[in-house]
Amino acid sequence: MKLTKLLFLAAAFVLLTSNAVCAADYSDSNFNYKYNKTQKFARVESTKKKTATSLTIPSKITVDGVSYPVTQIGDYALSDLHSLKTITIPSSVTEIRSGAFSNCFELRSVTIPSKVTKIAADCFSMCLALSEVNLPKNLVEIESGAFMYCGKIDIINWPSTLTKVGEYAFFDSKLPPFVALPAACVEVGAEAFRGTDVEMFQLPSKMTSIGYMAFADNSNLKGITMPASVNSIGDYAFFGNVELLEVTMPQTIGRLGESAFERCDKLNHVIWSPSLSVVPKRTFFQCYELEWITLPDHVTSIGELAFSECYHLKEFHFPTQLKTIGDYAFDDSNLGEVLFPAGLTKIGAGAFNANSRLESLTIPASVAEIGSQAFNNNPHLDIIKVESATPPILGADGFHQYTYFSALLVVPAQSVMAYKRAAEWCNFQYINDRPSGIELIPAATEEQADNSSELYDLQGRKAASERGFRVDPCTRSVILRR
Repeated sequence: MKLTKLLFLAAAFVLLTSNAVCAADYSDSNFNYKYNKTQKFARVESTKKKTATSLTIPSKITVDGVSYPVTQIGDYALSDLHSLKTITIPSSVTEIRSGAFSNCFELRSVTIPSKVTKIAADCFSMCLALSEVNLPKNLVEIESGAFMYCGKIDIINWPSTLTKVGEYAFFDSKLPPFVALPAACVEVGAEAFRGTDVEMFQLPSKMTSIGYMAFADNSNLKGITMPASVNSIGDYAFFGNVELLEVTMPQTIGRLGESAFERCDKLNHVIWSPSLSVVPKRTFFQCYELEWITLPDHVTSIGELAFSECYHLKEFHFPTQLKTIGDYAFDDSNLGEVLFPAGLTKIGAGAFNANSRLESLTIPASVAEIGSQAFNNNPHLDIIKVESATPPILGADGFHQYTYFSALLVVPAQSVMAYKRAAEWCNFQYINDRPSGIELIPAATEEQADNSSELYDLQGRKAASERGFRVDPCTRSVILRR
């Protein structure tokens, strides 16, 4: 074993030494190079023309009568050339390394030779004026940040060989309104197309992975076609696409990340994937226009803030197998009716806070816990029916003080005393026996008989509208005015 290690170290030493001996420096009037005498190639290391507006890289250099083709452009070799507008790269180049042209603020266009198979990390980042990009026909991968902060790209081709777009590849860059990624592309990395202002993305039929924030913050994005092959959608994948109108998920998804569609202001309706049994937290948080979504019955959990501030969500079908509803899941939505499934066990804190259209509620016997402020700020909630003989745990301010004072709590007859003694439930003034309030209505005088201001509601309060009850001054009979 020791002999093997010694042989390996010796071989590595010989290789490093031979490379050091074979590598040499060379300069001409424009560039500095390193060339390899054994492998017969040269690499551009830097330029002497720091203020040049145009540069042409030679296809070869000749040293002591020996020609060395220029096949590489080194790490950050031509970066920070703030005046450079045009660059000619010879067809001999097969590799362009990290940051090679980064921070070339005035570079207008670039044609990358066909032998280049990978655009390295940060290669053209911060090329603020870059408007035309000709990618090589054999390109396989665009690495992280390759075209980050390129704010003027109007023309770009997508080679059919491209398989991966790395993280931040086009972060905060301008791209054409329509982007159709090639059929070979299977992966889009984290924040790859974040903030590009693209209006429509067409994803290829073999794509399997969409990374964290991959298509987030595209303020003009109106549509995206997701193929059935997509198996993983990362956290915040489509976050902040304020013009996105509708989404159809693939039939089979292994993972949907948190906040995937958060702050998609105009998202109107969603076709949910039948393979998903959980709605992750904040999935549709602040999707103000969302009004239509149907979840399959096998969904068991709705995460915290999942539908919070979905102001147009007036109807919602709760899956029959649903077990838990997370904190603030439907906070500040606009539900008018809530039909919980039998088998639901937990309703989180603030889950249905501020649903002003909610008038009645039935809580199934399976519910063991209701969080604090779960049904707070629902001014029209008038009847709450709880089917459990044992009072569920109810957090502080589970209902609004007005609800405690005016609503009727209906519980199993044998459990009335248990609810009157239970923490928080004891705040209800009326448990199974709310008086109608009619007996408190004073008899109207003859002059008041036709006065709508003297109408009363069922709780004996003066009615705010022209509909209500009044008491006949002679017979004390109740007269309904509609």
